Amino acid sequence: MRIVSRALATACFALVALGLPAGAQADEFMKECMVTASQKMCECIAGRIPADQRANAIVGLRKSNASVAVSGNLLDPASLSQNEMQGLNAVVAAQAYCM
Repeated sequence: MRIVSRALATACFALVALGLPAGAQADEFMKECMVTASQKMCECIAGRIPADQRANAIVGLRKSNASVAVSGNLLDPASLSQNEMQGLNAVVAAQAYCM
């Protein structure tokens, strides 16, 4: 019984630990999104970004925000990797849906 109890406790801890990065990603996404959009818009967009594209979307938004802040110019798509471009495309598609 003790072994089963410890195994269950370990499994619960693992599930909680795996859930934390998703929460951290949500916070990072909102932080980057709200540089240029309202909280309501960002919440809508965040709900439409597939989980497998969230990390790429964050990096794409971060690079886009940095480009505009430094030069005032839009991001050159050639500076993005294929994954980052897919993430940024997911953001643009979600933004169009949320408008």
